[in-house]
Amino acid sequence: MNKSIGILAYYWPPAGGSGVQRWLRFANHLCDLGWDIHVFTFKNPKYPIREKSSLEIINPKIKVNKIKGFEFPKFMTSPSENILFNNYYSDYSSTQSYMYDQVARKFIYTLRELFLFPDARKFLINPSYKFLKNYYRKHNLNHLITTGPPHSMHLAGMKLKKDSGIKWIADFRDPWSNFFQNKLLNELDLTIKKHEKAEADVLKNCDGVFTTSESLKSKFSIKNKNSYYVPSGFEKEIESTDHNKFRIIYAGSMKEIQNPKNLWLALNDLIKSDEKFKDLLEIILIGNIERRVINSIEFKKIRDRKILSYMSKKQLDDEISKSQLQVVCSVNYPDSDDIVPGKIFHYLSSKKNILGISNKGSDLEKIINETKSGMSFDYDNYEDLKNYIYKCYQVFLKGVKPKKELDEKYLSINIAKKIEQIVLNI
Repeated sequence: MNKSIGILAYYWPPAGGSGVQRWLRFANHLCDLGWDIHVFTFKNPKYPIREKSSLEIINPKIKVNKIKGFEFPKFMTSPSENILFNNYYSDYSSTQSYMYDQVARKFIYTLRELFLFPDARKFLINPSYKFLKNYYRKHNLNHLITTGPPHSMHLAGMKLKKDSGIKWIADFRDPWSNFFQNKLLNELDLTIKKHEKAEADVLKNCDGVFTTSESLKSKFSIKNKNSYYVPSGFEKEIESTDHNKFRIIYAGSMKEIQNPKNLWLALNDLIKSDEKFKDLLEIILIGNIERRVINSIEFKKIRDRKILSYMSKKQLDDEISKSQLQVVCSVNYPDSDDIVPGKIFHYLSSKKNILGISNKGSDLEKIINETKSGMSFDYDNYEDLKNYIYKCYQVFLKGVKPKKELDEKYLSINIAKKIEQIVLNI
């Protein structure tokens, strides 16, 4: 059998952020397992973050192809990717500036909903399909994997599937029709139904589905029995580094809908009640923290903290290695428990204590419990959250290092072996 796989991915080096890491790692390992990997990405992508160093870790055996296509300027992409809405360090200087921000958001949301379906990369669907169709004929690819968001990638894959019959797997890094972002962006019933129909068409026509949570796999299994939970995992263990501070770290973007208000209140109370805790505490946030989080009353109570901009994975590994407690927040929104922040796996690789904040019964909570990596609390739980932080602090004072085992099932190479078996059986 000709073991060849095409991967259509909008986010690919030099894109930064956690989304690109998933298929960069899997593609590298599949190459090592003897697969012929062909990646399809784009010539002039509108990446919110770039990390040139990620280009250095692409397996040289991977054949990377660049597709030319039209894209809107960055201001038409998701506002979460747009500096217009993410000036971390500025307060609203006036009611007028706040109103301007809200009007700008509403304007962008309305334009996107009316003219950009399923997302701002819709004009890449046809160029991707045409490029893939021609490439498929010349290179006889056995399988195609499309990874989204943007979910436009899946629509390009579906067109090729219908035209050529190629074995096609749709990889969902996030939910689609039920994704909280879509619920916040889209207000028209017609738009919501369009998303539901497009998702159903993809699930019906693809030969397999990958998801990043067990709950989403269960939902998709109703429409496609070949649905598989494929966690993003981690590449290798992060070795611990001694540090003279009790460091609490949060890494990744934080939207207003993830703001752990009780965490800030608990930390503030501990700071006020224990002078030594105040002296030893170090709070580090790394990434895109929404302005509305920083301007919240609860967050402003924490004066002594550092907010750092995006950094490379290697730099982030160094910062994580010095931490004692790692915070990960899911989404505080109804029916969004099937979202697993990719950062949880990054944290697992350090074998440090994890503090999760999510709804009860969420996939995030289940992973933390299953791996015995820490504790998870719902957004309304103040007292238990505070007690857990102080318990971790007491352990730090004693100089006791967490004795946690590295869960090897989340190693990227082992997940790649699982993907290999799934692909061979589809």
